[in-house]
Amino acid sequence: MPYPDADVGHAAIGPLSGLRLAVKDLFDVTGYPTAAGNAAVLAASGIKPATAPLVQTLLDAGACFVGKTNTDELAYSLIGGNIHFGMPINPRDPDLIPGGSSSGSAVAVAAGLADIGLGTDTSGSIRLPAAVNGLVGWRPTQGSLDNRALRPLAPSFDVPGFMTRSLEPMASVMSAVGLPAANEYPASILVAEDIFETIDDLVADQMIASLRSAAIPIRRIKAIASCSRADLALAFTTILQREAWESNKTLFERSPGAIAPDIAARLLSGSRLNNEEVREARGIVKLFSGEIDRLLCENVVVALPTLPISPPTRDALPESFAAFRSACIKLLCLSGLSGCPQLAFPIANCAGSVSLSLLGARGADRMLVNVAGRQKRTGVASIRVR
Repeated sequence: MPYPDADVGHAAIGPLSGLRLAVKDLFDVTGYPTAAGNAAVLAASGIKPATAPLVQTLLDAGACFVGKTNTDELAYSLIGGNIHFGMPINPRDPDLIPGGSSSGSAVAVAAGLADIGLGTDTSGSIRLPAAVNGLVGWRPTQGSLDNRALRPLAPSFDVPGFMTRSLEPMASVMSAVGLPAANEYPASILVAEDIFETIDDLVADQMIASLRSAAIPIRRIKAIASCSRADLALAFTTILQREAWESNKTLFERSPGAIAPDIAARLLSGSRLNNEEVREARGIVKLFSGEIDRLLCENVVVALPTLPISPPTRDALPESFAAFRSACIKLLCLSGLSGCPQLAFPIANCAGSVSLSLLGARGADRMLVNVAGRQKRTGVASIRVR
C-alpha cells in the first residue's frame, strides 16, 4: 500500500532474522492506518497506536517489516482486483490475475520484495494466490494463531496465514509462531478419486508422481465425505455471506456507495439469508467436520489439487472471474469447513503453475511441511497405488 514509511522496530536476533515481512492491510501495525481494501475504511481508520499481536510475534522473532500490502476489498474475493487500489501484477505471469484476497502479500513475496507474506485465508485467500504465484501457502489449523487486531470477514472461517517462496522459511515461521519442529510423517497419503477425476489428466499424473516421490504409501479412496462438493460449497458460501454481512453491515449502511458493486451485491445476498438456511448450512458443516475427523484420525493426510482449473487473465470478463471463484471454492472450502490445516506448494520441475495441497488433521501443520519437504528431497520413487 502507498503509505508513508513509519518506523516499525524488530528484534536484532531471532529465528526470522534477515527475513523481510509484508503484512496484508487487514492487520494493525503501529504508525499505519488499516484500510481493508476500502477507501471509506481507510478514511475512518486513523493511525493505529498498536501492532496486531501476531505481527508483533514475527517482529520479536527478528522479521523486518517492509510494508503493508494490497487486499481485495474487505478481503471478500479470490481474484486480486480492487477498484480503489488496483490489481497487483503477477510476477510469474503478468497476464494472469494475482489471486486474492492476499494479493499484495503474494506478489510481494513472488517478486522478491519480501520473504514472508502475512495474509488471511477465509475461502482460499492464501492458498489460491500462493498457487497462482508459484509460492508455498499455509492455512493453519483454525484458531491456532492469534487473530486480535485483525479485521474480520467471516469469523467462522477467518485464519491468519503465510506465503513464502520455499519450505525452509515457512518452517521457520511455524517455529516463530509457536509450532515446535517434529519429525512426524503420516502412515499414508489419501488420494480422493472423485476430486482428481475432475482435473486435467496430465496435471493429475504430475501430482501423483510428486506424491510417489515422498516414499509414503498412497491409498486411493472414492471420496473424503458423503456430501457432494457442491453441497459443501453451498453450505460454506451461505455461512460466509451471512457473517460477511454481519461484519460489514455498519459500513454498508453508512457508505453503500463506497463499496464496489460486486462486493456490495454479495453483502446484500448475505443480508437476505434467513435463519433456517444458515442453520441447515451449519448442520452440513457439523456432519462434514465429523467425517473428516474420523478420516484423518488414522494418521493420514489428504492430497488435493490446490486449484481445479487454470486462473483467468487479469482482463477477463466478470463472468469468467465468477466462474473461476465458484469452481475454486468447491475445493478450497474443505479446509475452512473442517478447521484443518492445508499446505499448498508448487511441484518442482513441472511446466506451468502446478500447485499441490496437503490437508491434515487439526494440529498436524508441521507434518504437512515434512511431507512436502520429503518430496523435494527424494525424487521420484516407484510406489504402488492401491
